[in-house]
Amino acid sequence: MSVLVTFQRGGRIRPRDLIAATLCTSRWIASTPFASDSKTERYIDKWHAQTVKSESFYEEFTSRRKRKCYFYSVDLQGRLFLEEVLPKNIATSLKDDKFLDFFFQRIKRVGEKEKSILHEAGAENDYPFVSLCGVELNFVRPADSVVVFHDLREDNGDSDKGKQLVFGGTLTQPYHPEKLAMSPKTGRLYHELVSGSKDGDKPLTPLHVVSESSKPEYGLIKSSVAVTIADAIVEGEGFGNDVICYDTGKRYPIRWLPAYAEAGEWGLPFTDECDE
Repeated sequence: MSVLVTFQRGGRIRPRDLIAATLCTSRWIASTPFASDSKTERYIDKWHAQTVKSESFYEEFTSRRKRKCYFYSVDLQGRLFLEEVLPKNIATSLKDDKFLDFFFQRIKRVGEKEKSILHEAGAENDYPFVSLCGVELNFVRPADSVVVFHDLREDNGDSDKGKQLVFGGTLTQPYHPEKLAMSPKTGRLYHELVSGSKDGDKPLTPLHVVSESSKPEYGLIKSSVAVTIADAIVEGEGFGNDVICYDTGKRYPIRWLPAYAEAGEWGLPFTDECDE
């Protein structure tokens, strides 16, 4: 069966526009063969270096008696690093799947108590997320979304159960085309954070919890995965200039990413370098 996914928002988005935006995003990824020693890679490395605090900053927080604090960063590929580690590449990233799953299962937005701790060092606006580990606080400053889907696969190899998006180490959530969203600022593709398909399924992370007083969170789709999705996009016949994607036999509008879900000033700035 084939799927229809439509990209809409007042104006129309052509397939080549989406693919160009997605490929543009992929050029921002450091430590890949095509990005080696590139201007883009140097830009990302410079930004990472600028986010690193002084040695005394980290020593002060790790030596706290009551609640020790550690600081991490997440890049556009979803790789996790200790913030003070430079350079940031595959060799210096944290790669143990069990640790990554444990870490990301506890990710949440910082609350007032956590902000008050960061306020002591004037860093309350630098770390929008925290992973709780007992009495320890692991603050996170991502380049974009703290959750990055780095793979799209069939559910346990069973195509009848649908596709699964992978994040952290081995954590998975269902892939639903109707939950896709695109940033009008960067052209990056996102997916709403959703838990299992069964009623009563336990939320994968605190960010997956949606209540009447909260708004849905979104995870960034890694550029290589977004390119795979974009490969299925074609001009639709009989639908004017709408863009459709064949996948499940249904037609879904791909929404624009809500403004609240865009990266704040703490994120990697998006420049016009992708257009060069």
